[in-house]
Amino acid sequence: MENNFSAENSLRLITETIERSRRTMAKNSGKPMILWGVLVAVTSVIIYFLWSKTGNPIWNLLWFAMSAVGGVGTYIIGRNREKTPATEISRILGKIWMWFGFFATGFYVILWIVAAIRYAAGMDGILRVDMTMLILMMMGLCGAISGSVMNQKAVSISSVLATALSVIFLLLIPDGSPLQILTFLILGVFALIIPGLILQNKAKAC
Repeated sequence: MENNFSAENSLRLITETIERSRRTMAKNSGKPMILWGVLVAVTSVIIYFLWSKTGNPIWNLLWFAMSAVGGVGTYIIGRNREKTPATEISRILGKIWMWFGFFATGFYVILWIVAAIRYAAGMDGILRVDMTMLILMMMGLCGAISGSVMNQKAVSISSVLATALSVIFLLLIPDGSPLQILTFLILGVFALIIPGLILQNKAKAC
């Protein structure tokens, strides 16, 4: 029998499988991106309102509540979407955002611990670390990398532009102003909602 599994055929089969996985991942990513974009945008507005009214940045803890809501929403969406077997692409995407969550959450926890230690030691408990800038850059980088992994230029470009706009806005407002939290409104709309809608339209066209 003729061996149809030559090196060329095997390479073509692998390439087709990867591209099919990319298309499926992109198709399945539209709704979760829109969900998280809406949550990020709405949460940033709520925190801004409460922070500006009370003068207390403690309301930033609402981000943890948002993460819980987003996790439940993503699970519900995932039950009804097209299933795809675990591939290297899906694993890479999962690890990208897993490490983003780990670093973002871990950094917040470290800041609270260090601030408590400094306060207990009679030192200034206020740490002047621009967490907003750090999270913006990490989130934009993860979004751009995810777009590249899925071979979706619109996602990568939107992430880069959204990060640039957010950073410019952040640099133009006074330090410590509640307005800084609205940078995530920009990021939520331009880096998540708009790319999510683009992916959804592509999915419907398939």
